[in-house]
Amino acid sequence: MLRMLYTDFRSTLLNRGIKILMLIFASYIVGYVIIMKVLLSLIASGSSLQADDVLMVYNESSIFVVTAATLIIYVGEFANGSIRNKLCSGAKRSDIFLASIINSAFIAFLMSIFCQVLEIILALIFSDGLYNQTLSEAAYSMLETTISCTAIAVFSVSIIMMMGGSYASYIVGLGAAFLFKIVVMEVMRKLYPDQGPVTLTGTKLAVYQFIDKYVPYARCSGMPRWDMTSLIIGCSGLIVISTVLGLIIFGKKELK
Repeated sequence: MLRMLYTDFRSTLLNRGIKILMLIFASYIVGYVIIMKVLLSLIASGSSLQADDVLMVYNESSIFVVTAATLIIYVGEFANGSIRNKLCSGAKRSDIFLASIINSAFIAFLMSIFCQVLEIILALIFSDGLYNQTLSEAAYSMLETTISCTAIAVFSVSIIMMMGGSYASYIVGLGAAFLFKIVVMEVMRKLYPDQGPVTLTGTKLAVYQFIDKYVPYARCSGMPRWDMTSLIIGCSGLIVISTVLGLIIFGKKELK
């Protein structure tokens, strides 16, 4: 399995699709910051770009970037026959699956670090510093997003493996990310209204608070609201559920 992990790590780092994805998203981050800086200078005289806004760019898109990366890698592995070749060489399905989710967590970690370091550099160059957050809160937010993204990557790869790497995985994977994004936005709107008190009560309030506290997709908002313990519990829960279901279903899946 260690040899398989090494091969997966190496192929991921050399993957052309991943390089293109990271180039596009890095360009998006840089472009967003430069455009905001110019617009604030021209339209809102006296206004300044805040580091808080720069550090939010990856948070707002991280679930889609991580999901897209896993789809590029693992749908590609099924399409080019890499998964079937591993099986033909005698590798166990469980080893293939476990190596895949470990590799997905690895790429999510690297992507998060890359994007957040880029944001820090841009914030130091173009912004006037933090306004709504302290340095420790900003650091916690980055850590929270990174950990959440690793769990989301594992969940995404589990879906791909359970679906046998079919191209429908793109629809299901990105569709799930989009659905969770909408749900999280609704939860945030109800739990943290711009005006007035929270109107939720009873079971609905408990469900919304559970999503906000334990679902990794809700912890990529860039606005830390809960402690590290709840983050670890939520991410661990998603990883364990994804892994167990994936091992069972992929182990019985008939591959084309």
